Amino acid sequence: MNHQTDFCILGAGLAGLSLANVLLEHDVSVTVIDKDSVAAGASGTPGGLVNPATGRRAKKSWKAEQCYEAIAENLEKIQRTSETTFYQNNGLLRPALLEKMARKMKAQREKTSWPDGWCQWKTEDEIKDIHPGISCVDGGLWLPIGLTVNVGQYLQAYAAYLKDQGLNLITGAAPRKIYHDDSWKIDLPHSTVSARHIFFAMGQHTHQTKFWDWLPVNLIKGQVATFRSPQKLSFDHSISSLGYMARPDDEYTFVQGSTYEHDFDHLNPDEEGEQYLRKRMRRTLPQLEETVKTIDQWAGVRTSTPNYKPILGPHPKHQNMHVFTGLGSKGLLYGKFLANHYGDYLFNNTSLFPDIDVERCLSNANQ
Repeated sequence: MNHQTDFCILGAGLAGLSLANVLLEHDVSVTVIDKDSVAAGASGTPGGLVNPATGRRAKKSWKAEQCYEAIAENLEKIQRTSETTFYQNNGLLRPALLEKMARKMKAQREKTSWPDGWCQWKTEDEIKDIHPGISCVDGGLWLPIGLTVNVGQYLQAYAAYLKDQGLNLITGAAPRKIYHDDSWKIDLPHSTVSARHIFFAMGQHTHQTKFWDWLPVNLIKGQVATFRSPQKLSFDHSISSLGYMARPDDEYTFVQGSTYEHDFDHLNPDEEGEQYLRKRMRRTLPQLEETVKTIDQWAGVRTSTPNYKPILGPHPKHQNMHVFTGLGSKGLLYGKFLANHYGDYLFNNTSLFPDIDVERCLSNANQ
C-alpha cells in the first residue's frame, strides 16, 4: 500500500507528537511513524518534572515563561480528554544540602527576574516546616508552579487526542529505506509512505541515520526507579535534590531519578542504577530510604548537545527534511514551545532562535 501525506514525522515521543499537534492545527495531513510504540524511548519515563529552575544553582531555564505556559496549557488540554490522571500541579521543593550550595542558589535567585510567586527563597526552618525530616542546610527554594508528570501516560493520551484530530499513527514499523524522487518515500515492511516533508524526531536514533550523523549529539543513559512506602507518604510535592523525586497522584509511591551515564554497554535498568538512586535518596530523605521497596525500574537514552539546547531546523542539503532532537532532560519544558516555534517558522516565515537553530551545527556537516 502507498500512503500519501503532507508531513511524515519519525518518532512518537515528546518531540514528534508536539510537532504533529502543531502541524495538524495548520490543516495539513500528518503521519507519525515509530519503530516501536508511543513513548517507547527516552520520552516514556514514568516520572518527570516541569522545573524551570535547573542545575545546581537553580538557574532560570531558557525561555522559561514561554516554555512553561506552552506545556502547562497543553497538559491541561490533554488531561481533559483522558480518564487517567497523568499530571499534578503539586509544587517543587529544592533544599540546599551544603552551605556553599545554599549561598549560590540564593545569589542566583536574587539576580534573576522571576515572575511573581514562581520561585521563593525559604529559610532552613521554613523548608523543614514544608517537609519535616528532609536534609537541608541554610535554606532552599520552593517553586509552587512545579508540575509532576507521568510522561509515558501523557504521551499515550496525547496520541489518542491527535488521532481524533486526524493524525495517522503507525507504530511497530521500522523504516527500511528513506529516499527522495518527487517526494520523500519511507519504505515500511508492508507499505510505503510518500510525504512532501519529513521530520526526524527519533531521539538517539536520529543522529544514527546517514542524513544526520554529523550532528554534535551526546548520548546519556538515565535510569529511574519507582519506590513504594509501607506507610502513606507525608508529602505531596516533588523534590529536586541530587536528582529528583517525582511525586505522582499516589499516597504510597514516588519516582526517583535520574542517573547520568555517559558510558554504558546496555540499555536496560540494573542493580547498579538502583543503588545509585538509593544513595542519592539517602542524602535527602535518609529515613524514607530505609523503608521503601523498589517496585519498578525504567531506563532510557537522552540526547544532549554542547550548549544543552535542542537542535531544530531544516537539513542544509536535502529539501523539505527537518530535525528536532537534543531535548536532553528538559523535553517536557521545551518540547511544545519549540514545536509551536517551528510551526511559525514553516507557515509564517519567522526566524528560528539562534540558540536552537540547526545552522549552529553546520561546521560539522561540512567536515
